[in-house]
Amino acid sequence: MWHVSVSVWSGARQITAPELAEKEAIRCLRGVGNDREWWIWNEGAKVGHLRVGVTDAEVELMPAGVAQHDAGETGPERPRSAR
Repeated sequence: MWHVSVSVWSGARQITAPELAEKEAIRCLRGVGNDREWWIWNEGAKVGHLRVGVTDAEVELMPAGVAQHDAGETGPERPRSAR
């Protein structure tokens, strides 16, 4: 699973901006993964997490012993926002 965590800062202060964080997370994972994703915003930490499933071709490139599953909350599954 591809995974990116994003927080938004204004100067030295972390701010609550889930829409902006989600937009940046989608940009960061453009070009990798399959057609499903999971987004969750952690309000307490002010951090968003976007996870994208790997393709069969990406799995074939992984060396033995590399984790293929992510732990933790995933949010609702949905079609990819952007590829």
